[in-house]
Amino acid sequence: MDERYGLSASQGILDVKWIEEATANGDVLLSKDMAIARNPLEAAAIYRASARAFALARQDVDGQSMVKCLLANQQRIFRMARRAAGPYVVSVSENGLRRAPLNLTAV
Repeated sequence: MDERYGLSASQGILDVKWIEEATANGDVLLSKDMAIARNPLEAAAIYRASARAFALARQDVDGQSMVKCLLANQQRIFRMARRAAGPYVVSVSENGLRRAPLNLTAV
């Protein structure tokens, strides 16, 4: 986010905006929070943009544990991102990957 929008501006960017812009740019989304699938506005943005999103299943871990989890699943994430078209949010944990339902109540 900081690289895309700048250090100070990135803090004020709405999640819906970065989801749409990153997806339009062809980016795969990484998030530390599964709320991206539960929040109706964010879930709708993922759906509309056909985003491919991967989010950590647990957000109560430190940064080193987050990196370890993502690296342990790196090949699975790459494979799914290449093969499966969006929209989706996938939970990433020490047990692997699992698709999460999108809360599309606002759609």
